[in-house]
Parts: sequence; C-alpha cells; structure tokens
Amino acid sequence: MDEKTTNTEYGTTGSRGQDSAHDMDWLNSDAPWTTDAAVNEFLQDLELPPEPVLKQYMQERAVLEAAAPKPGEPAPDFRLEKLAASGARSGKFVSLADYRGRPLALVFGNFTCPIYRGQLEQFIAAYAEHGERIAFLKIYVKEEHPEDGWQLGINRDQCVVYNQPQDADARADIAGDLIARFQLPMPVVLDDMQNSVCTAYHAAPERLYILDSAGVVLHRSPPGPFHMDAVDAWRAALRRLDSR
Repeated sequence: MDEKTTNTEYGTTGSRGQDSAHDMDWLNSDAPWTTDAAVNEFLQDLELPPEPVLKQYMQERAVLEAAAPKPGEPAPDFRLEKLAASGARSGKFVSLADYRGRPLALVFGNFTCPIYRGQLEQFIAAYAEHGERIAFLKIYVKEEHPEDGWQLGINRDQCVVYNQPQDADARADIAGDLIARFQLPMPVVLDDMQNSVCTAYHAAPERLYILDSAGVVLHRSPPGPFHMDAVDAWRAALRRLDSR
C-alpha cells in the first residue's frame, strides 16, 4: 500500500508511488490552460515531441516527483538572490528560514513558458488578495522554451525570444523583462545556475506551493505545465488559509 499524507483542510493529498499519475494531467484536463486566448489557441495545435522522447521525459519527471516535498513534509531549504524591484540583481539573499513564523506561497516559473505567462495575472491577483497576511515569493527558474532549445511560435508572436542563460546575470536580465512587462509586484528570487531549487521542488516549468509558518507543505499543485483548475485549487487553498 502506498504511504500517503493527507491534508483535508487544504484539499491536498500526496502519495508516494502514485504522484507520477498527475504528470499526465496536462494532456487530459478539460479546463482551459490559461486566461490568455492567444496562448490557449496556440496550444490546441501544439505538436508534442515524438513518443519515445516524450516517454523518456515523463520517466525523468517521475523520478523528480518522487523526491519532491509532499503535503505534510518539510519543504527543502534554499538561499537565493533577491532581485530589486527594477529586476536588477541586488546581491542580497533570502532563505526559507527567513519566512518562519508566516505562511509562504511559492510561485515557480519562467518567461519563455507561455502557459506560465498566461496564468500570471492570477498569481498577481492572489498576491493582491492575500499578500498582507501570507508571504509570497516568485522563484525564477530555467527557461522552458528558449530560442536555442524547443522554441514555440507563440513566444515569437509575443516577443519572448531568449537563449537559455548561461550565468546569473543573463538569467536576471530575462527575469527583469518579465517583471517589467507584467509589472510583477511580488518579491522575486533567482534559482541558482545548477537549478537546485527547481530540482528539489520538481518545479519546471512552473509549480505552486503553500507552506505553513513552520515551513511544512500545506498544498502543492501538480507538476507543471498545468491547467487553470490547478491554479483555482491553489487560490482556494490560499483563501482557506487566509480566513483562519
């Protein structure tokens, strides 16, 4: 029997050995992908990689998902550089321990993931609704669809064309462009160039977590990319936490 952890108050269930089934939700959900009509239309005709490539990708994701923190488990610690409000590197670092004593919402994502971009207004709305009582932190991770990788036509249409950054300065430049375009109000930190936090949380290309004041996972979305029903579930969990 699988070992499970359940938090009924926040509507989350983690299961060792079965979480990888969630990994196919992004192919099967009837919910819209985003609130961006252009992105949704583009994704209707998106051609996926060949089956052997996709199968290997899913197997690799399953390994990462098995190690990612589940509801009821402590979240992995991190120490990451915080960007200034302008998007420039600040040289100042924050750690998970800095947020002890206050619930924390984590938003992982990157500019070249069109699904993340198309959901971003919902993350901003959640910050506006709950940011006074719940801390928020946007963790900027590696690019999902860079020009020198699996580039997508919707990125070119929306002028989101970048190579995969090879150093923190280049990553910060792209994150700064995201901050400027969307007027992103929440604090932003950069994952390191080893992508260690993204890996620890299995957060590529996007993912949502809620941690309690002791740093224990209360809620997590399925591994990205995910549809709007996962965003709605995260926002509902935030409202339940904020109403306590």
